Amino acid sequence: MTDTAKPAYRVLARKYRPETFSELIGQDALVRTLGNALSLGRLAHAFVLTGVRGIGKTSTARLLARGLNCIGPDGNGDATLEPCGACEPCRSITQGRNVDVLEIDAASHTGVDDAREIIEGVGYRPVSARYKIYIIDEVHMMSKSAFNALLKTLEEPPDAVKFIFATTEIRKVPVTILSRCQRYDLRRVPAAMLASHLWMICQRESIEADKDALAAIARAAEGSVRDALSLLDQAAAMTADKLTNDMVAAMLGRPGRRESQTLLTAALAGDATTALAAFAAAYSRGAEPEMLVSDLLDLIHLASMQAAGGSDEAVIESEREMITSLASSGIARLGRAWQLMLKGHGELGQAPNPAAACEMLIIRLAHAAQMPTPGELMQKLPTASTPAAITTAGASVAPQPKNPSAAATISQTTAGNFDQTPAKASTATNPAAVPIVPQMVEPSTSKTPPAPDSLVDIVALAETNGEMLLAARIRNHVQLVSLKPCNLQISLVGSAPDQLAGDIARYLSQWTGQRWLVSLAESGGEKTLAEQQRDANEKLRDTIASEPLVAQILEIFPGAIIDEVKASQAADPDILAGYDGALDTEQDTDDEEISK
Repeated sequence: MTDTAKPAYRVLARKYRPETFSELIGQDALVRTLGNALSLGRLAHAFVLTGVRGIGKTSTARLLARGLNCIGPDGNGDATLEPCGACEPCRSITQGRNVDVLEIDAASHTGVDDAREIIEGVGYRPVSARYKIYIIDEVHMMSKSAFNALLKTLEEPPDAVKFIFATTEIRKVPVTILSRCQRYDLRRVPAAMLASHLWMICQRESIEADKDALAAIARAAEGSVRDALSLLDQAAAMTADKLTNDMVAAMLGRPGRRESQTLLTAALAGDATTALAAFAAAYSRGAEPEMLVSDLLDLIHLASMQAAGGSDEAVIESEREMITSLASSGIARLGRAWQLMLKGHGELGQAPNPAAACEMLIIRLAHAAQMPTPGELMQKLPTASTPAAITTAGASVAPQPKNPSAAATISQTTAGNFDQTPAKASTATNPAAVPIVPQMVEPSTSKTPPAPDSLVDIVALAETNGEMLLAARIRNHVQLVSLKPCNLQISLVGSAPDQLAGDIARYLSQWTGQRWLVSLAESGGEKTLAEQQRDANEKLRDTIASEPLVAQILEIFPGAIIDEVKASQAADPDILAGYDGALDTEQDTDDEEISK
């Protein structure tokens, strides 16, 4: 009885492994660099190829090994990037039987003993090939001791030895190894190029396929050629060599692209009923909620890129009209949808029922779509009686005021402290005056500066002389009791250092040329400058909040508060009460942070 068993089936990923560099798709920079190195005679002795899985690292290493050892059909050829495939070195390397080309899996050869075998073998010249080549796949799996053992050999190998490393985890390879190699980063293959490659293979394999189906496979592969070919193999077996978009979507657990478009278009139009029906249809066909949200995020990204005038190379021709329609929603709505979907994507993994979480996300998206954008809100507001530049939820307008005042930033979140820098100091005899945080002033041209007549003057004097830590401690921990010529009485609050009074007396005597006496009182005195500043902040914030435009915005957004106040250049001095500019709110910064 004759054995008529059919030969074993070769999967597409193996059958269509590149045989020449011209068949290596998406790696033009690599091919050009290696070609120039060969033609100029500047080929390195060690290479490291890195990139994600399935983009041609091992294939490139084998092609390079064949090209370096190819002797041509007539036996007189030289090293080339286009190996003939007919000579003995080419055939033996392709079949994996060439004794001079050793392909080592570092995952199973991790120890220093394996490195020693390589070092010992390097000492022998090639048996039949031009170069002895070591291809080490997943080289990051080698141990630290094995890497160290290879250092000397890798730096100064014999002329007839080449090393080619491949890895998906380049960060795990020691820099001492990388510095001895030429590094080549293989890129992800663009989805459009990958879809064209799949179309060519379908023609050769007599597989009927819709271009939309191949585009879906290319997107799912995420730039990996091997993943794309494996998915094509699976889809062809599932659909009996007749690939349709719906069948591929069902296989991948993704919604059809049209379903995703219907869902997103309805949600952006505020039609929750249609959007939920589209989700139910996709979910009933096996689409996973996480994959659905990922697909929607991809559509929003493509539409936003087009709306912003960015590159549309990632948009395939069959989807261009759909993406253009979504882009007409505007960047503001698409940006809001992106934030909602991105946050919802993270919630799916925490939800006990991902399908229910996805439905709630769609409802939120449809509800938010009915809300006007910040720009539309600002257009509906009446002409403001303030010049404040008002920013709400990312939109900014600067209405021409009738009565200039400080700018206000409205935030939906709770706010911290608010500060601004006054121009002049209050006096010790007038504690009700607006507190002033001193600015850096130019040093006096006279040898003896005038004696300070307020606590703010003392702070300014300290800052002028570069004693920022002392100035901060006075601002935050000192309460003024009385101030007379060469006599200062204070009380300390908070975590003031014990030696603070002595430091103030010493520095004042040094800066003014007069002997100062600084005494401590048990209690009493004005508020600290930091406390006065906070009171002034509250007063100014209340003034801003009473402006008609700001008050209306606060009414439109329940729970909103004034988050930051900045003085405009045309600010009304009566409203600002002597304020000049704005200062960071960290008036009460810890002494340790200031000292840094």
